[in-house]
Amino acid sequence: MLGFSVYLDKDLTADDHNYLLGMRNAGFNEVFTSLTGLNDKAETILKRLNQLTSWCKDLELKVMADVSQDDLHYLGYDLADVEKLKTLNVTGLRINDQVLMRFVSKLSKSMWVSKLSKSMWVSLNAIYLQPEDITHLKEEAANFDHIRALFDFYSQAETGMDESWFKKKNQWLRKCNLETAAFISGDGVKRGPFFAGETTLESQRGVYPLAAALNLKDLACSNVIVGDRLTSETIKSFARYTKEHAITLHVVDEESSLLEENHWHNYLYLAQDIVRLHCEGKLPELEAQELPLDRPAGTISINSNGLNSDEVHITKRNLPADKEVRIVGKVCASECSLLSHIEPEQKVVFKKLEK
Repeated sequence: MLGFSVYLDKDLTADDHNYLLGMRNAGFNEVFTSLTGLNDKAETILKRLNQLTSWCKDLELKVMADVSQDDLHYLGYDLADVEKLKTLNVTGLRINDQVLMRFVSKLSKSMWVSKLSKSMWVSLNAIYLQPEDITHLKEEAANFDHIRALFDFYSQAETGMDESWFKKKNQWLRKCNLETAAFISGDGVKRGPFFAGETTLESQRGVYPLAAALNLKDLACSNVIVGDRLTSETIKSFARYTKEHAITLHVVDEESSLLEENHWHNYLYLAQDIVRLHCEGKLPELEAQELPLDRPAGTISINSNGLNSDEVHITKRNLPADKEVRIVGKVCASECSLLSHIEPEQKVVFKKLEK
């Protein structure tokens, strides 16, 4: 699952609808929203939620609402009343406080009248889950196919989760046959009051969103939710990844032959120090640089001695100057974190960095 966030702390606008449409077209399939911490009247919150679920139904997007039991009571709902909960028109609830497992089991087995989900998805707060909770879910014959463990996001810098702790907890939850999900921050408008990004892992705060999503995948977390807005260019990069399994790299000072007319793929193996790209045609031969330059991470170069003339190399780490190469560009600094995630034979697309 690839999800994104739309919040209900203000009335929704045409811009919100366009964002839903753009994200859907980029391959995202679920919307996360929150009913917690809202200071508006219950009827205002429910009106906004109804607007969101209506739009998402038309766009065939699932909707997961984050709630606590107190939030539900404020809105006039109760976890024990499954039939009334259906009137929220969401396809999933994320219960962010500790809850009796019999309620979770009942929700996981409830039949939903929706072409997007035949049963209610229930997401539990991953940090609260303990072995005894898993035992209780089994005793209640819960449908584990519709239960997820969702990690929190942390809005304030330095409060995010430690990656090694996350990995251990995530691995244990997966062994319990629970899907897991976590948040990455966006690179567009950040939420207040801290404006530091809604991320689960502190190590990913400020990291380019696609790189953060791929890192979560490496940590065996199969469901990713973007906690903030994405910029239009990053949405396009996600679209190329979901539809073509291609990594997009924005470059500065680029050689024209790097751009769309050539189709680039990584080599059949992973090189330690560089991304070794090849294309179907050959690049023009280039003279060596008079003054060889150091090659910091993200430097794009072509051999000037005629060897491997159909290849482009991108440094994964800082490398020394080499008189046999010609530097032809530089990967945008924020996207260098993508280089370690380029797989063997994976397609790479170069795009000009718009200033």
